[in-house]
This record gives sequence, structure tokens and C-alpha cells, in this order.
Amino acid sequence: MNVIPIRAGRTERPNRCVISLGVGRKVFSDSLSRLEESLRRVRFEGDFLCWNDRLPDGSPDHFDVPFGFKPYCFFAARDLGYEEILWMDSVCIALRSLDPVFRLIQTNGYAMFNNNYGQMMGQWSSDEALAINGITRDEAMQIPEMPCSVIGLNMRSPLATQFLEGWHQIMSDGITARGTKEAVSTWEEYQAIFWNRNARISSDPRVRGHRCDQPAAGIVAHRLGMTPYADSLRDIHYKETAINRHTVILHHREFGEAITTLDEIYRHVFFHLPFIETPRENIHRVLRKLKRLALSSS
Repeated sequence: MNVIPIRAGRTERPNRCVISLGVGRKVFSDSLSRLEESLRRVRFEGDFLCWNDRLPDGSPDHFDVPFGFKPYCFFAARDLGYEEILWMDSVCIALRSLDPVFRLIQTNGYAMFNNNYGQMMGQWSSDEALAINGITRDEAMQIPEMPCSVIGLNMRSPLATQFLEGWHQIMSDGITARGTKEAVSTWEEYQAIFWNRNARISSDPRVRGHRCDQPAAGIVAHRLGMTPYADSLRDIHYKETAINRHTVILHHREFGEAITTLDEIYRHVFFHLPFIETPRENIHRVLRKLKRLALSSS
């Protein structure tokens, strides 16, 4: 684990930090460096804790408990004395100051973000994972799918600490995170579960795959009455929920081994989107509307 002070010249440890992990591929470690640079650019008033060469102590193998390292990263930060802890996937970046997010963490004890895609937990949970937790498919279709790319917890909050312990416990039950009680040892089998290929984890046509840490977190949050509410996270690849001036964190997944530079992302978000792409789309929308009106009146 690396503890990186973002603000130079500080004499005492802050009570807040951002945590992330990028192990196994160069693209992940490169993304960690990009995330760190974005924290510097938005003048984050905390530390950056990251794992770039191995998983946290005690963390299980990824095939045994996919994304099981996340609670362990929170535990490590808590044990170092940090109280306000924000997990960000390595492929996320800060677009603007994180102060509004940390104010939510301070006020509510946690920050969980709205799903940009309007999806429900029932679409992304295996039959076995729901069964071991006593949830029917129809019930799961009423519970919003909760993004785990960004989660903030306040260790002074009993509710947040209860969530973290519950998340760790449910991720360790041998089924909920993996999606099946059977052992998984290959990437192909993992992907079959992740995307429900050949009805691997459910024959229900509504089920699109199993999202590992997300249904686990969603089940615990649902039981505790914790609902996703923050609306400052966006996904660069999802156009239906537009990036706007309130977007603080951007999820920027990379699909190759080379990452998009921070300068390129900022240029796209702060110049190309508002001054080129959005006006162009507005013009096309008006032209399409005028064309429909012309056709309907002819």
C-alpha cells in the first residue's frame, strides 16, 4: 500500500482519503497514476491510498471472491486512522473538487451514487446469490443496482461501519460475490458468470449477468435502509445520462492497454462536449423535428 499526501507541506495527517487499487495489468497501474494526478489538479485536501503491486493483507484471490479486496482497502484506511474514506475505481477521475462528496459523507455517514443506467439488482444477480440471501427475483427487480465504482463511508457513523462489516461478511459467504458455489479458476468461466453466457447463472431472461461486489453491497445497503442518492457520478461511455456542471467524478473505463490521458479527458469534457458535441446534437434534434413536421403537413 502506498500512502501519498496530495497536498504538499502538510504537517499532520488529514482525516479523509481516497482509496483505490490497480493490480495485475499495466493499464490498471497507469489508471491509478491518472487518478492521483486528477486529485492533485482538483486540490484534494486529503491523502491517496493505493495498491498497485498486490492485494491488501488478508484479501482473497479475485476468482474466489471477485472484488473482495474493496472492504479490505476500507479496513486498511480505517486502521490507519482515516475517518472519511472514498473508494474510487482506478479508472475513475476527479473532474471537480471532491468537497461536495465529502460533505455528503460527513452529513449522511455515507455517499452511494445513483445508477446512471436505470438498472435493477435483479438484472445483475445470480439465482444462487439471491437464494442464499433470501431474496426473490421479483423482489430484486425492485431494488436499484448500486454502483460500486465509487462509495464513500464515514467511520464515525455507526450505519457506515455496520454496512462495511456486513459487506465484508456477505462477500465472504462463498456464493454472493462469485455468483455460484462452484469454484471458478479461468477467465472464460468468470466472464460466463459475469455476462450470464448460455444462462450460466440464471435462465430468467431478465438476468444479464452477475456483478459480484455490487449485488453484495446492494443487499446490505437495502437491509440497512441505505439508498443510493448522490448524483455527481457519470460514465463517459453512457450517453443517456449526460455529463454536466454538477458532475464531480467520471468513470472512464479503458478497453485496451493504453489509457486516455487526463488532458485528453479534460479537453473532451470541458471543451468538446459543451461547445461542439452538445450544440451539434441540439441542431440535429431541431432539424429532425422540422423534418417530421414537414412530412406530417405534406
